[in-house]
Amino acid sequence: MKNIFKKSFLAAAAITALMLWQEPATAYAFNVTPIDVVEMYATSATPVYATPDLLSPVVVYLDRFTNVRVNGITDNGFFRVDLNGVFYIPGPFMVSQIEPAKTEKQKALDALDDFAEAYRMQLEFMESYSEKFALIDVTGDGIPEIFDDAGREIYTYYNERPVMMYYSDNPITFYYSKKDNVLLGKYKWNKNEIWEVYNKDVSLLPWGQFKCVSTVASPYTGNAVAVSREYTNNAETRADIKNILKKMLSL
Repeated sequence: MKNIFKKSFLAAAAITALMLWQEPATAYAFNVTPIDVVEMYATSATPVYATPDLLSPVVVYLDRFTNVRVNGITDNGFFRVDLNGVFYIPGPFMVSQIEPAKTEKQKALDALDDFAEAYRMQLEFMESYSEKFALIDVTGDGIPEIFDDAGREIYTYYNERPVMMYYSDNPITFYYSKKDNVLLGKYKWNKNEIWEVYNKDVSLLPWGQFKCVSTVASPYTGNAVAVSREYTNNAETRADIKNILKKMLSL
């Protein structure tokens, strides 16, 4: 009885396994349309297949911007490529040209609404203590920073987010040296006029901050240009801040 039960169980299992088993899926149509050889570029971690079939093993992954010679297109969306042999790459992983990384200025233009709103809110916050303000690019990335009328605050926009770059309770007046592309700070201490040199520092914050690197700035007094505070910090100016920034970013 036990042997009969065991044989029946094995037979049922075999039938169930046979019913569940299916042939491996194959990619639709391997027909290749030859094309004139064109140069294309891989995107990040681009998979290379031996056949135009996503179920086949990946031969290798290509680094971003790897140059690839394409000589055919399959009707299921693969490029036939020449990599010291015939291989296939899915279409979405290839681009016809390398897109350079966007600059901070381009990012700010792409996010102009958010950029303008961040500056508008900051200026609204500053209104109680700063009647005038300046917009000037002192970091050389094309994005103007906000200076208050006493030169105590620098506010800017990096990587699509606002950042307080520098703040001081001391009455520092900021100047910008076009000759040396550095920001200068001037204040009085014990009746002496002190000049400081500020450079962009990214050692602690990836988007940068201003850092005093020297107090020996007397040579700069001759060529430093005062940062003019030409804008009035009122509701009318803040309402127009998007147009003001757009003009500056479009230069």
